[in-house]
Amino acid sequence: MLKALNKANHVISNSEFTKKLAMKNGLNEKKIKIIHPGCNYPIKIDNKNIDKAKDLFRNSFPKIITVARLDKRKSHQNILMTIKNLKPRFPNIKYISIGDGDEMQNLRNLKNELGLGNEVLLLNESTELLKVALLEQSDLFLMPSVIYKKSVEGFGISFIEAAAYGTGSIGGVAGGASDAIQDGVSGYLCDGGDLNSIYETIVKFYDNENYKLLGKNAFTFSKNFQWDKIVKKYIKLI
Repeated sequence: MLKALNKANHVISNSEFTKKLAMKNGLNEKKIKIIHPGCNYPIKIDNKNIDKAKDLFRNSFPKIITVARLDKRKSHQNILMTIKNLKPRFPNIKYISIGDGDEMQNLRNLKNELGLGNEVLLLNESTELLKVALLEQSDLFLMPSVIYKKSVEGFGISFIEAAAYGTGSIGGVAGGASDAIQDGVSGYLCDGGDLNSIYETIVKFYDNENYKLLGKNAFTFSKNFQWDKIVKKYIKLI
């Protein structure tokens, strides 16, 4: 693989993290160009799905969402435990997870063990329009990923998709989330393996209505990932 890659004129990396990973494994740094994935959002949402998203969140606060496959590196189990810990501070908290995977049954069991009835909704599937309506209605996209065995978050396009609807994010320090989240500007990074780190970062996200500014900044940042801008970077290399 290294022989093939080193014969290429350009090798595209989707983040600073994956660039460093490629260099660590012997790829020539001069060949590597970082071009982030593009985003197709925002797309128009019809009133039916907006109303359905509002009904699912109701009058909850904060409104937290994750859109991701249910596997160990996404830290869903740590999210659920953090939601439990946040309940005394935010009695009306609501967390919605959209996605399916190997961890679904474990998460359902954990939800029941923690007594998180109305506070947590695990949706194993969703239409595209309902998904983006829920992103638009939420005020935090939470995905504090970790490195699990050899699985790691290379970039995190879902952070950008949430940002396109004015929703700030919290991601994990491991992997390439730092390219998709401007730490302290459009969201925050935390240690996804540390419950205290997740908890404290969420509290900071909402302190003094900080989430509103983070959401606005996220929306502005997301414009850098529109496909018309991303494609021009590829054309420039040709």
